[in-house]
Amino acid sequence: MAKAARHVTMLQRSPTYVVSRPDRDQWAITLGKYLPAKLAYMLVRWKNISLQAMIFQFSRRRPEKLKAMLRKGVRAWLGSDFDIATHFTPKYNPWDQRLCLVPDGDLFRSLRKGTSSVVTDQIKTFTKTGIKLASGALLKADIVVSATGLELLAMGGMEIVVDAKVVAIPETLGYKGMMLSDVPNFVLASGYTNASWTLKCDLTSEYVCRMLNYMDHKKFDYCVARNNNPDMDRVRLS
Repeated sequence: MAKAARHVTMLQRSPTYVVSRPDRDQWAITLGKYLPAKLAYMLVRWKNISLQAMIFQFSRRRPEKLKAMLRKGVRAWLGSDFDIATHFTPKYNPWDQRLCLVPDGDLFRSLRKGTSSVVTDQIKTFTKTGIKLASGALLKADIVVSATGLELLAMGGMEIVVDAKVVAIPETLGYKGMMLSDVPNFVLASGYTNASWTLKCDLTSEYVCRMLNYMDHKKFDYCVARNNNPDMDRVRLS
């Protein structure tokens, strides 16, 4: 939007970690020149998965170190005069929420050029000319684009009934992040919390296709996940 509009202001209630990544994977480009496409794809895929897993584990073990590295990266893009403490330093640790990736530092480039800006504040009310903030400041705007996040409701509020009994979803266990215990022939798509959402959905789709083919081959009518261990540890499905 900053390329087309006179100026774009990103109003955020609280800051998030923002990291610049190349728009094109140089590994993929190089390997694609010398290896078969399928092999190159597999190697690049595992490289990316391994790198992401390594960063996530590092964030769990050394959160303060990773915080400093992320702030240093933003500082390198925006310089010493930019208020990074206000706009790019969250109160939570890296990967307590997702990291935000920007291709080739496009957000930082726009901030440096002055075609965009960041305001960290809360909305008090909308006015005829823009948004009045909790701080009392007025943020003038010709157009307001809402991007306020998601409020998700499990299964869209759908009631699941098995053998005339309503299933209490919070009491069920998740199988492979895609099935609920004791609920037959029911699969849900849920992404990773620390990787691409579509990556997990892709894996779920492949698994379900294999499962359906197996059921057809064996002439099974239903598939259901069961837990026979009453002492199994329970964690939140997220």
